[in-house]
Amino acid sequence: MSMVIYIEKAAKNSKLAKHIIKKFNPKVIEINHYKEIFNRSKQNFNFQKNQNRLILAKKDNISFYKGSKFCSNRGYPNFYYSTQILGCIYNCQYCYLGGIYPSGYPVIFVNEDEFIQKAKELKDTFLAISYESDLLAFEGIYPFHKKWIELAKEKKDILIESRTKSANTSKLPKNPPSNFLLTFSLSPNEVTKFEKKAPSLEKRVKAIKEAISKGYRVEIAIDPIIKVDNFKEVYKNFINYLKKELPLLDIPIEIGTFRMNKDFLKKLRKIHLSEVTYYPYEIKNNEARYKDEKELIDFIKGLL
Repeated sequence: MSMVIYIEKAAKNSKLAKHIIKKFNPKVIEINHYKEIFNRSKQNFNFQKNQNRLILAKKDNISFYKGSKFCSNRGYPNFYYSTQILGCIYNCQYCYLGGIYPSGYPVIFVNEDEFIQKAKELKDTFLAISYESDLLAFEGIYPFHKKWIELAKEKKDILIESRTKSANTSKLPKNPPSNFLLTFSLSPNEVTKFEKKAPSLEKRVKAIKEAISKGYRVEIAIDPIIKVDNFKEVYKNFINYLKKELPLLDIPIEIGTFRMNKDFLKKLRKIHLSEVTYYPYEIKNNEARYKDEKELIDFIKGLL
């Protein structure tokens, strides 16, 4: 399937846009503003996820947003996230992005240098650069991580995290600074079936090994834990596999269960008819969670 790119007129002469167009020779459709495509009503999210299409745009008034209470600030007084890309290549059925965005086409903002310059103003900050996307999944399209890693070398008071399900570690540079973090989201293969288009568990584990060999600071997120059939046996086998393949004693591990704003979940149920989206979660304080989430987390901690 050939690639189609919608591109704002203001973005077409950027270095990033020229790189992508030269590399893929796509069909290019000029637009005035990305919201003409991204914010249209009555879009078919799942259909769009199966189309090879991107939107390239120029971000106005770049700023960073405060991180969600659902995520850790890692002990930093400031926690922000970057929106250099809106949307993701993958189509995980439990992902809140489906409840936020009206379109399945990712938007890439081409003025990367302005994002970097804005980040230089931050102090004592945990900055998540793949919070509303999976930046590493796009690394085969453009080398997004290069300048963020360079920024981490310059700004030692910022911890920059790229969270991913991707196996694209071969495309990353070697020897990043210790304040650049790769966090790999891992799930048993009985759960990865809900993570459409994402790599298998085995490929992600291989990518972790490669990242470690390249000198990356690596963490693992077993998050979200999903209650599948034979939950205890599935996660026992999963943890035993990780123990066999990875030096878990040397890798920090974050654990969390499915949780989501109830309005996002309501929208997600219109996209995915799935045992994950239609599980009878407990709703408290406008949040959907498992009633026994503490027991689920304690079980995984016990396995580890």
